[in-house]
Order: sequence, then C-alpha cells, then structure tokens
Amino acid sequence: MSAISPLQIELTRYCYDLLTPAPQLQVWEWAEENIYLSERTSALPGRFSTVLTPYIREPLQAYADKSVTDLVLCFGTQTAKTTVVMVGTAYRIVNDPTPTLWVMPNLDLAKSFSKTRWQPMVNDCAPLAEQKPDDRHLFGTTEQHFDKVTLNFVGSNSPSNLASRPAGLLNMDETDKFKMESDREAGALQLAEERTKTFAYPLRVKTSTPTTIHGDIWREFKLGDQRYYNVPCPHCGELIVFKFSVQSEQHGDCGLRWWRESEDESKTNGEWDMEKVRQNTFYKAQCCGGEIFDHHKPAMLRAGRWIPTNPNAEPGRRSYHLNSLYSLLGKECIWGVLAVKWLQTKGSITKRHNFINSTLAETWDDEKAVDDNPIFKEGYDTHEILTASIADRVTIMAVDVQHGHTWVVVRRWAKPGAGKPNGESWLLYAGKVEGGVEELQRIQREYDVEGKHVIIDCAHFTNTVAKWIVENNWRGAWGSDKKGFIHTELSGQRVIRVYSPVQYRDPMLGTAFASEGNAKARYVYWANDPIKDLLSVLRHSEPPIFHIHTDIPPEYQRHLNAEIKTTKRSFQTNRVTYFWRQLRKDNHLLDAECMNLLRALQLGFVPMPDEQPAAAQRSLDLAGA
Repeated sequence: MSAISPLQIELTRYCYDLLTPAPQLQVWEWAEENIYLSERTSALPGRFSTVLTPYIREPLQAYADKSVTDLVLCFGTQTAKTTVVMVGTAYRIVNDPTPTLWVMPNLDLAKSFSKTRWQPMVNDCAPLAEQKPDDRHLFGTTEQHFDKVTLNFVGSNSPSNLASRPAGLLNMDETDKFKMESDREAGALQLAEERTKTFAYPLRVKTSTPTTIHGDIWREFKLGDQRYYNVPCPHCGELIVFKFSVQSEQHGDCGLRWWRESEDESKTNGEWDMEKVRQNTFYKAQCCGGEIFDHHKPAMLRAGRWIPTNPNAEPGRRSYHLNSLYSLLGKECIWGVLAVKWLQTKGSITKRHNFINSTLAETWDDEKAVDDNPIFKEGYDTHEILTASIADRVTIMAVDVQHGHTWVVVRRWAKPGAGKPNGESWLLYAGKVEGGVEELQRIQREYDVEGKHVIIDCAHFTNTVAKWIVENNWRGAWGSDKKGFIHTELSGQRVIRVYSPVQYRDPMLGTAFASEGNAKARYVYWANDPIKDLLSVLRHSEPPIFHIHTDIPPEYQRHLNAEIKTTKRSFQTNRVTYFWRQLRKDNHLLDAECMNLLRALQLGFVPMPDEQPAAAQRSLDLAGA
C-alpha cells in the first residue's frame, strides 16, 4: 500500500473544511461581530456589546429559536428593550429571512424611528447593507426591500395597513400605546397577530413599559412563563430579584434604601437632603440583609440568569420582566439617582405614576400613589391614661361597619384649658372585630365607654345599625361630601358646622312594622373633607398631641395613609379645589378615627373649626343632651 502524499492530506483537509458547516453563533454573538451602533442612534456608540446588558442575551436568542412563538418584554426604561428588537430583526433578515412587520403606536412615530434609528443601523451593519437594493425607491421609510425580505413599518392607528400585510416576524413596540379595541373592530395588537397565521414558525414580539393590569403588555406577560432575572448576592451567593421594595421575614424592609438606623441620616432640618440621599443609597438584600452597591452590579449581572415562574404557560410563550434597577446604561439608573427621583414624586400622582410604570416596570393602581409614612408611636401606660383625671377626660369609641365585621377605635380625649393643648388624645385600642354587636358591647365595657360616646357608622346595614343604636343608647354617624351643614341657633343666628343637626331614623323603616311609635336612632352627617383636614392637623402637631400606642396592628398605619390631599380644577370656572382622594381600598380605621374626632368636636374636647367660641359652646350644650 502506497504512502499518502502531503498533497492528498492537504486536499482532504480542504474538502473537510469546505463541507463542515460553520459553527452556529448565538444571536448576541452574531450581533457583537456584525452590528455597529452609530453615535447618531446610541448613547453608547461603537460595536454592539452585551457586556453591560447580559440580560438581553437570552431574549435575543428567541429570534433564532423556532420553538418560541411569542416573545414579551415588559421592561423599564434604559434597559435596552428596543435594542433587542432592532438587533433581533437584523439577525433574522440576514440569517433567517421572513416577511417582517414592525408596528408602532402611530405612523409618524414609525417613520421617525425608521429614519433616525433603524436605517442608520442598517447602513452601519455590513451584512444588512449588502442586502439593500440598488434602486433607492425600493428602500423607503415605511417599506424596505432587502434581498429576501420585505420590512414594513406601520402605525397601530391604521387598521387597513395592519390587515393587509402578512408577516412571519411581527414586532409590536410600545403595545400599551396601541389603538384599543372598539365596538366595530378588534384592537391593533389582535389585528396584527392575525397576519402571522399562515406561517409555520411565526414569531410575535411585544415590548412595552406597562400601564395598568388591563394593558396589553401586562396581560401578555401573564400569559407567558413570566421570567425574572435572578442575580447572585455578593455576600451570601443566593439568587435574588432586584425590587424597589420587598419584605423579608428575617430582615424586614429590604430593597432600595437611603438610610440605615434612622431616616435622619439622610435629612437636613427634618427634610430629605437629596445629596445625602444620593450618597447614602444602597440595596438591602432580601436574602441576608447585606448591603449591595452600584459597583457590585456588573459582576452580579454577568452571573445572572432568567428563571421562569409560571409553569402553566402555553409552550412557546416567553415573557420577561426587568425593571430599571438592573440598568448600567447612563447615570439616570444609578441607585442614588433613582431614590432621589422616587422622593421627588411625593405629592405628584403624575410623577409617581410615571416612576411606577417606566422605572419599576410595574402596573399602576391608585394604591401605589400612597406613601406608608411612618407613624410616631409611644409606649404609654393605657390603664393609667384610662383612669387618670376622670373629670376632664372622656373616652370615645368609634365603629366603622363592614360586611361581617367592624373596625373599632377607642381614644381618650383631654379637655383643653389650664395650659393643656387643644385636642390632645391617646389611642387605647384599634383593630378589626369579627364578632357582632356582643363583641362591640364587650369592648365598650372593657374601656368603660358611656353609651352616648359610642359612635357608629350607619351608612351600611342602616336598619340593623339603627336598632343597635336604639338598644344601646349609642350615636350614629353618616359621612357626606358636603363641606358643612347649616345650624340655627336659639337666637336665630345661622352657623355652618362640620356636622349636621341631629337626624332620627326608625330602625324598622321600609318594613311593615315602621310606625311613629318606634324609638328612633340618633345620628348626624359629617363633612368628609373638613374632618379629615382637622385630623391631619392633629396627627402632625408638634409636639405630638395625637398619641398612638406602640401596640397597634400593622393595618393601622396602612389605613391612616389610605388617602391623600389632592386638587381638581373646574373646567367651567378654572377654579382649583382641594379634596381627600381615597387611593387604597382599606381606609376603615381612618374613618373610625374621623368619627372619633367628630364626637370629640361635638363634646368640645377639640375646638370647632371656623366658628366663634360662643357657637362652639352652644354646640357643646346641644351635643351633651
């Protein structure tokens, strides 16, 4: 057998190399070799890189994975979600061509995006630029012909354009700004998805910052496998998800924090000092309580991985959630800057709304506009408060009635005078009562409250409550949106007070047993906004006079922070008015505190707002009857 010549060896190697397929690059690897981002389109110009955004590698791979039918990116700002769509589309045009439709909220935005971001990237990417046609008329702003692909940009507000363009790759950017469904036709997202039905392996890509739980992007995210980017804690190695605020059983309040032992560390003269906030901000890990700083983020991101949380998702539906706490793109997402931005949203629902949606990538509801401001609590002896100085103190019990339970506040008020502050009081009890009237009677006995100083909400289950009022010599209260009620003095003078004259109600009203002979329940209407204004003044008095015991349920703080003072403007008069807006469903202990204050006002233990002393004294005489 003759020896193999060197020429034969070289020829064999050449044929082997020629017939062996090139190793398949990951989408992000292909992009890093071929995509160039111009300074005209990117804050980080130069060759595309995922060094700062390793979390986009897996979503990018969906553009090459035939098993993925739907890719949902519910991302915050400055997290490169649009870059994912641009790079993924470039990869498909070059490596796996299919008719492509790119839908944006409106046509003007689509044109602008095509001109200012997409076309510069095409021109700077050699494999894409090579596929552009020689005839410039075939490469327009909204319709672009590549060698094997036609790419169309359309606005979601044009149903006819959506309905006439089949697509194997469908990009839907900022879906929550799309045209919504109407009585006459489906929404833009649904119309666009219909265009993919004829393709064997379609890919539908949906991206947006979320708006509400009813928005398209959140509904699509929930339909998918709900992946979150988990990163290892630099202290204990446990995988965690970055969250702005998160509770840990072992370590309490975690997430982004700008103080350690006391908020005073980041305050000057009692107000947040934004420079101190920026310098003091860190991330308190929910796994071990360790402090994580911005300089830890790059290594954590590189070691991170996406973990799905919805095992019941339909196969092929990939959905990803990422907030801006992960971002390394620019100074705006430094944790100290985010903390400052959050504090600057206080008092502005619009700014808070934008922060929740755009930065945290969370859905908005009114409850998120509420800050659970810390409540100053004291460890006083409730027995001593209850028994001391009987002559100049009164105990009032207020009850907010709900279906199957009640919420109760018992508070001890001191009569003003002789150097004592006006409206000083001590909370003795606050909580939810599961029992019926018998349990309320037990609490009344425990705190030795006179029947006429038990005030109960009678806006719900009115006849039943009226019966309790009559049988126990209690008093009723009914909240009203009125600003005040007219009272006529014995002298004939008319004054306005924050509660109405006494009203009477037959507990059997509306039944066959209603009669003039039945004992009537006494109640008054109370003005919602003025009472809450006064309660706010008492709560924030310095030094504190609205005392709250340390032994209160956690619901108390949430209920008392359930409403904020805000404004509304009249379209007719352009006049601005202020009102208390309920942003959290559970405000029952707040209402109970309001009714408790109402009774204290009637009894003269708190000065009557906007009234002369003589009128206030007359009110005291009437209320004591």
